[in-house]
Amino acid sequence: MRNKPVRRLRPHEAGLAVVLAGLIVGSCATVEAPLGPIGDSAGEGATVRATQQGQPSDIECPSVTIRSGASAWQLPSGGRATDVRYQGALGQLVRECAILGETMTMRVGVEGRLLVGPKGGPGSVKVPIRMALVAEGPQPKPLWSRFYNVDVSVPEGASQAVFSIVEDDLTFPMPSNREIGNYVVYVGFDPQGAAAAARPAAPKAKPKPAAQPQAAKPAPAAKSSPPPAKSSQPQFEPAPAPPPGVFAPPPGHTK
Repeated sequence: MRNKPVRRLRPHEAGLAVVLAGLIVGSCATVEAPLGPIGDSAGEGATVRATQQGQPSDIECPSVTIRSGASAWQLPSGGRATDVRYQGALGQLVRECAILGETMTMRVGVEGRLLVGPKGGPGSVKVPIRMALVAEGPQPKPLWSRFYNVDVSVPEGASQAVFSIVEDDLTFPMPSNREIGNYVVYVGFDPQGAAAAARPAAPKAKPKPAAQPQAAKPAPAAKSSPPPAKSSQPQFEPAPAPPPGVFAPPPGHTK
């Protein structure tokens, strides 16, 4: 019987093996991941059952796929369009999930590759990645989303670098009918999220000082009443005094 030659793992395959090991260790859920070459959209058509209390469940784990139009990313140097420093591409995806009560928790692993462009070189690069859980339908409903600024180190003289991330707490409530066949986890590059993360937060408005109580104003002094107006009635001279021994006539008496 001929012995089949053993194929050695290529560097990017070894990197994903580490991600797979991280998904398997510490969890009793079963991982079934379609592993395709870097650049392929993996995760379509695979059946991964969720576990419940360590036992396989009848519920399928939501699929994981690369968002259309978000599978590649470029970091230009600021000159011409062809002056590219780095270019990123997403590749293999893995997932597992477990049900606890009325919630499901997923673990999602993503592997990608960063290529060094004509204007690039060694150093540290932040790669913008986003994962989002969406309930697909006539009106898609976002259920969960998270942005990652992945630090990728490019060694001296290297033309590419492989990176991977693992989200181990993608938790969401189960719907009442427990039907999640339309749930999809999308993965992709998100340059707009990177711009929002780099934007400084708006300063908080300072609270206005409390109003100080105003002292009561003194009541205005009462105006003095004007002196009484002089009477306009004619004034009469007093009657002359009668001579001694003669009584004065009574008031109103006339001769």
